[in-house]
Amino acid sequence: MTNAKHKPFCPPAARDIRQAIEVYLSYAYGDDTPDSVQRFIPPDGFDPAAWLMSDLVERTPPDAPMESVRSFALRLGNSNYPHMKLRLSRPPKEGGFVFSIDSHDAFLAADADSPDGEALKQLKSHNAEVAKRISKAWDAAGLSTQQDYLRRKLRQAKRQKPKMPEKKNTR
Repeated sequence: MTNAKHKPFCPPAARDIRQAIEVYLSYAYGDDTPDSVQRFIPPDGFDPAAWLMSDLVERTPPDAPMESVRSFALRLGNSNYPHMKLRLSRPPKEGGFVFSIDSHDAFLAADADSPDGEALKQLKSHNAEVAKRISKAWDAAGLSTQQDYLRRKLRQAKRQKPKMPEKKNTR
């Protein structure tokens, strides 16, 4: 049974998932990816649907059947912050998924006069830079990203925009 709000479910290809994770890890950790994070790299020949529904992957909603999942997330972190996530999100009324980064730091706040304020600002800046580099590399690799999805939607909207009739000169 498919969710009426979406096109038929289409999980990402195994090679795209692996490539997205490997690119993410290379920018998040360089050559020093911790063993605890390497366990998220899917094995060769894995089934994307089964792997996405495994205990390694967070789902929204958590108990939904695969065709009703709106997003999948892997808490891969980065060298400075363990909570950053690689997210596979299903855009509204779409069958496929797009890759994005959830820096998972928006809820962190410090008062302006707090001794933690500057460190938090630097952490958020670092996370944003890592996310930007990963997203750019995903785009260059041809992976379906949130930014790519938004660009496609903007192009579609421009093509569908009705043309205004020309005004006739009444003089």
